[in-house]
Amino acid sequence: MSKSILLLFGFLTFLSFSCKKDQDIPDDIATLPPATMTGANTFGCLVNGEVWLPHTGSLWDEALNVKHDRGWIGCDQLHVSAYRIYTENVNIYQTMDMNVWCPVLGENKMTLSKRNYTDYEGCGNYDIDSLSPHILFITKLDTINFIASGRFEFTVINHDCPDTIRITEGRFDADSHL
Repeated sequence: MSKSILLLFGFLTFLSFSCKKDQDIPDDIATLPPATMTGANTFGCLVNGEVWLPHTGSLWDEALNVKHDRGWIGCDQLHVSAYRIYTENVNIYQTMDMNVWCPVLGENKMTLSKRNYTDYEGCGNYDIDSLSPHILFITKLDTINFIASGRFEFTVINHDCPDTIRITEGRFDADSHL
């Protein structure tokens, strides 16, 4: 009898170690992507020091959307959006939106707009803190091959919540075809 109990204990121990914890983002993508300029369709940043990568489920088709809209009179617009569904409940998600009017290579101030960061597990919508740097540094803006690449950092606030969210070491490299 003790032999069967020992076998049962061993089997249960094996099962407990072999069961994999459900994770929102697989371990193999839990690091920031390299800062490239090839149209690799990558995006990543640190949100309060933790890696943030786009990840979709059934709510959106694309986790990253970069558009260089040259149809505006007098000035182009570059819009970068990333989406992250991080639970099985598709109603709990995060978004990051950045917009630049008249984009140029180098440093650009991001357009102050509503909902630059959304976290529906947290306080909801956050806006750029206009008193903190909100920079999108464009490293490539190729209108022939439709590639937009850059780095970014900004701080967002929600006046109804006490927390401030710092977004740092951001980078994107995407096909910007409109």
